[in-house]
Amino acid sequence: MRSELEAFLRNFGVFRVGVADPGNGFRMAKHGCHPRDVMSNCNSVIVFAISTGLDFYVTLDYYRARSAAPRAFNVYCDWISSQLANFLEDQGYDAVVPYGYKDEKEKIARLSSKLAAYEAGLGVFGRSSLLVTPEFGPRVNLGVVITDASIRSDKPLKAFNPCEECNVCFRLCPIMAISMQLPPPEGFDRGRCLRFVNRIREKTDGKVRYCGYCFDACPVGKVPDKTLHLGNCTTLVDLSERRRKKFLKPERC
Repeated sequence: MRSELEAFLRNFGVFRVGVADPGNGFRMAKHGCHPRDVMSNCNSVIVFAISTGLDFYVTLDYYRARSAAPRAFNVYCDWISSQLANFLEDQGYDAVVPYGYKDEKEKIARLSSKLAAYEAGLGVFGRSSLLVTPEFGPRVNLGVVITDASIRSDKPLKAFNPCEECNVCFRLCPIMAISMQLPPPEGFDRGRCLRFVNRIREKTDGKVRYCGYCFDACPVGKVPDKTLHLGNCTTLVDLSERRRKKFLKPERC
């Protein structure tokens, strides 16, 4: 099953696949956000990663709606997740894609994809609380599917400590939401970061939706070429119709 699973996901451009055991680890999960809170008979948490480049912030909000404006790569990963769930169900297993928030106001996911990826050995938490992978640093997008299938699991990366001698995100953070006094991710002030991002969106009427200094400047791993030559926080509404169509082709993701 493990080799079939990996072969299936690599067809979608996935560069790493990991499996976490819900019976071990997940001690950092918030109350009500454990894999078995989402699926009581969960035996495996499957996590995959795709490298995104620096155009990760491109969104699909054509009309600059003030409501949800999903990032293009999130939509692609959601689609892969649904394909993976279908694949598992065709094999006779139950599978769930843990969408949505446990707490909408605080933006707390039903199941943290970063925590799942950490437990599955795809990367470690950086000072800015982003998941940092050996291959591409934090410049990845993650997908998670939980299942009752029993699949050989992985362990967290113990010998990978990219933030130990690094303070780049600490120096660049415009609101000083990162501390050097505590180990990652304990030194990250999530509330301060969220308030800043919300203020950016309010001040720019939704035209700028993210900050991204820590994401872009992290020196760990390769920086893939941009999928599009766009600045951060640009939306597809700014593109010509020809370039929109070019971007939205599946192979562009």
